[in-house]
Amino acid sequence: MMELNCKGLEGDLCGHLHPFLESAAKSLDLAADFFSFSIVADDLPDALEPWLHLRPSADPAEARPGGILFCAETCFSRFTPATSTVLPRGEIWDQAPAPRRHVPFDMKYFSEVRTKAFLHHELLLARDLVRGGIVPSALANGQIEAFSAIWAVTVDGRLSRMGLPGYSMAQRRSQFSRLFSGVGVLLPDHWQIFQSLWDGGLVDWKDVLAVIRHLPRL
Repeated sequence: MMELNCKGLEGDLCGHLHPFLESAAKSLDLAADFFSFSIVADDLPDALEPWLHLRPSADPAEARPGGILFCAETCFSRFTPATSTVLPRGEIWDQAPAPRRHVPFDMKYFSEVRTKAFLHHELLLARDLVRGGIVPSALANGQIEAFSAIWAVTVDGRLSRMGLPGYSMAQRRSQFSRLFSGVGVLLPDHWQIFQSLWDGGLVDWKDVLAVIRHLPRL
């Protein structure tokens, strides 16, 4: 049994999200790894990246952690240049010089497709962390950005093979290209690495970490 919650989001959005969260959690058997999982509004309403917090249970007999995913409401709206969480953020000089006033979420912009992709991607990533599929402490500071980007390819590749919603290969190729082509020339060998990540040829986190040295250095 697992408790699922949506907190701090616009009232209508919380109610609307809950069945999508239930469906994603069930399809990924999240109850085997978490005693609870919550989607919570980020304190920074314009935050572009979600982040996960794991908390232990108050019950000493409960070995599973609770998961809290902090994210912006824009993660559930239609893709626009300002709300995309797949494409890299713009250069610092192109970003707003100060936080903008929070605009309440308008349900007419709610995207079922994006919501399903976002939830499945983030929940599978959370499951990887709990099951030891990723060991963050093994990453050097200079490897975190590259590893995060290429591990995301493996996450959506797995979702695709499982027949579950996720970000498309085209979206992941776009992110991969924009990130690494900004610091070097992408060669056929680099695209072979991308395809292996997507197709499941590289699954273990150690193997994924090892290919970073073959990609342009961020």
